[in-house]
Amino acid sequence: MADQITSWADLQARAAEILARVNADPRLGRAAAANPLLAIERLDYSIDPEIRPALADQLRLGPGAAGRLADLRREVAGLAGRAVDPDDAEDVRRLLVELGIVAVAPGPVLDTRPPRWRPGGAGPDPLRRLRDQHPVLPPLLDYRRISAARPRFASERIFVALLDGERTPPVTVVAARLRRGTPPTADL
Repeated sequence: MADQITSWADLQARAAEILARVNADPRLGRAAAANPLLAIERLDYSIDPEIRPALADQLRLGPGAAGRLADLRREVAGLAGRAVDPDDAEDVRRLLVELGIVAVAPGPVLDTRPPRWRPGGAGPDPLRRLRDQHPVLPPLLDYRRISAARPRFASERIFVALLDGERTPPVTVVAARLRRGTPPTADL
């Protein structure tokens, strides 16, 4: 049975053991650099789905930005009347249709993918031009800007390719230090 991780404190308590196990396997180390959550699960830890987004945000962006993203998720959900995954292009498209912001019609489809990270921060957001069309859009756009401040974790497909040795990025050891209040932060 997998060891359950249900909070940031659970992850911190297991950090030394996780890092030792990751560093013992060079392929897992390369894959962990691309997506640490998938690597943790590969080590037979189970991450509570309710805290998974918060853990990912904390690992990727630091506590300040992670807290801000959690607040923005709640604000978007309140304005939308349902939970919305701001990182899921299809969920965002459904929301925009539900709210009457975009119509379901033949023709060009609005790009609802989140902005991509690029050195220096987020790239342009294709939803920016819609900002004033509904109260849900400012917090949604703010969420997407903050989230794109750092590269997203690799998909499971890329993680598995790295694990299987199909790609060889220059990573030989994964090291980390988890201290309270000191993870890197994204500019808000």
